[in-house]
Amino acid sequence: MKPTRLYEAAILISFLWTNPCRLYAQDRAPDSRVPAQAATGESVAKAMIALFDPLPPGWVAEQNVMDPIWEPLGLKGVNYYAYGGLTTGNDFSARSDPDSSLYQAWFGVYVVAGGKAKFQSGDETQDCRAAAKLGEYDQRSWLEAMGDPNPVAVSQNPHFSSAMIDGSKRPLCSFDMQTHSDLGPGTTPLAKHIGMPPAEKWKDRLSLYHDLTLHVIVSWGYDQRRDLTMIVYSASSAFTEKLGRVRDNGPVLDRQLRQMMGQVRLADVAAARQ
Repeated sequence: MKPTRLYEAAILISFLWTNPCRLYAQDRAPDSRVPAQAATGESVAKAMIALFDPLPPGWVAEQNVMDPIWEPLGLKGVNYYAYGGLTTGNDFSARSDPDSSLYQAWFGVYVVAGGKAKFQSGDETQDCRAAAKLGEYDQRSWLEAMGDPNPVAVSQNPHFSSAMIDGSKRPLCSFDMQTHSDLGPGTTPLAKHIGMPPAEKWKDRLSLYHDLTLHVIVSWGYDQRRDLTMIVYSASSAFTEKLGRVRDNGPVLDRQLRQMMGQVRLADVAAARQ
């Protein structure tokens, strides 16, 4: 199976919960610490839960094992991610609706097995670039699974600050990612799973898989006890319609996304089930 098609396969086994703020595998791990040299995305998913407490209304959460997608980077782990779900009266998601502020928006957590050397180099620029690489591989994989014939994702112009996440002060990196929308005919399995608006709603304003800027925020931290790296991320979109109208959802979503990032916690499956 091609790594870039993993999202397409994952919809057959994705975890959608009544409470989408809590995501975890169904088998209890005997030990929450998963040594990086032996860990896989599956073993991380069995041991850990990403808690989004709570997600705002309108967001839905899923998860995907990232090992094949991140194989060129030599990393393994899980993506616990959220996006704008179905809205009242529509059979397509807010993520796919160009008129929604949640259009093409992302929120989530990458939990990477090990990663200390990669994401704790002591150089914020280098660490941010490593985190951005995860997102670029993720985005290209998603776009291909959505039918984009030429998926692209390139990050640029990082800016640095800090934030409190999971009880610790962590570095925060903001940058723009030049990429494509996943807006298309909705014919792939993943596109059908997400839900795509009819072309009549957008074809006069936008092209298939049109150019898009994602305003990305990432923050990272290494958990020595668990030998895991947690990378919290969010993204809002900006794009230009055919007639030149600029749409930028960053100002609307920025505060909400930062608040969501601050509420993320990583927990052991066994402890969370008690």
